[in-house]
Amino acid sequence: MLVPYRVATFPIFLATRGIKEGLEFADEHRILPHIGPEFPIRIGPIAAAPVAAIGGLPGLGGGATIVALRGPDQVDWIRLRYVTTVNGTHRGSAGLRVPWRHGTLEAGGGYRLQRNARYFGIGPASREADLSYFTQEQNWAGASYSRGIAGRLSSEWIALYSSIATRGPRSEDGPDVAERFSAAPPAGYDERSQGVYYGTLLRLDTTKETGRPESGVVAVGRVGYFDPTDGRFTPFWAYSGELGSFLPLWYSDRALAVRGLVAWLDPQEGGAVSFTRLPTNHSGEVLRGYRDYRWRDRGLLDLSAEYRWPVWALERAHAVGVDAYLFLNSGQVFGRWHAIATDIWKTSWGGGFRLIGKRGFAGRIEIARSPEATIIRLRADQILEFSRRGLYAGQIPVSAPN
Repeated sequence: MLVPYRVATFPIFLATRGIKEGLEFADEHRILPHIGPEFPIRIGPIAAAPVAAIGGLPGLGGGATIVALRGPDQVDWIRLRYVTTVNGTHRGSAGLRVPWRHGTLEAGGGYRLQRNARYFGIGPASREADLSYFTQEQNWAGASYSRGIAGRLSSEWIALYSSIATRGPRSEDGPDVAERFSAAPPAGYDERSQGVYYGTLLRLDTTKETGRPESGVVAVGRVGYFDPTDGRFTPFWAYSGELGSFLPLWYSDRALAVRGLVAWLDPQEGGAVSFTRLPTNHSGEVLRGYRDYRWRDRGLLDLSAEYRWPVWALERAHAVGVDAYLFLNSGQVFGRWHAIATDIWKTSWGGGFRLIGKRGFAGRIEIARSPEATIIRLRADQILEFSRRGLYAGQIPVSAPN
């Protein structure tokens, strides 16, 4: 009776064995992409790694990350990164990270050009049929200082200058925002918004750095103030909070990961805020089954749950392998707190695979589905393990204007 079963499953067995052996070989020879100080290309104190981008608004693209190493531990302290894609997205950044006064000082700057940024309107009632395009050009520079306070609790302070300009899209991307919303174009369209953001955050992280966290809590609270220097727009306060938890389940490496995020922008003096400064799902980390920039407003709420389990783990727990996951996301944007209502929440679902190397998380491929779209992403960042790379890696905090 087992013969038909074994015959039917033999191709799956061969594919599984081949993938497992391939992953082990690639990890041992440092072919896999890694997050951290180790890169596959080394020339003295300089290391480099390729970067790939697939899916989402940028589309297919690639680039490279180059770091300078120092000390006996080969710690990276200077980082250069550039990525370009077929859809007209170009992003470059430079960062510096050094220890300073019992903490870490980071400085960084960058440039991003997105030729096919999307605009659907503002608020939870914005319509998919109102899709329009524009070009967004942004540059930034700033510095931050972080240090531990007690145990797993740490703090960070940041000062960041940023400038965002918008204009019409490429001829192949249309319709133009000015055409679709000619009766009421968004505040700040075809203009430049610039100013300085001052912020601070507290972070509590009780998880283990294994690439497969099974338990622990991650909590981040941010508050910041944006002071415009252009004289056109009003200053505002920006608040955000994230809370995530990993709940161990019945077998090793199986966990339920849950996260909640809320962001709120509070303009002062009742003036206008450029639409480019409003919270939006531009990065694929929130409301992830919807297209980038699909939702935009003064506030954003996102709830997410992931069930994770190992598909392959070579030799032992936490070894090289692949984890699979299923997720459910739900939330909304809002212009007033009383406008939050579960009957208008936008829900998406999907799943993917997380690649785990000997040095931890290496990358993920994901397919996300919503009533409006199906999106495939290949990324080297994690959802639910909140990034600590900050300005050094060219990342701008969620609550900062970006």
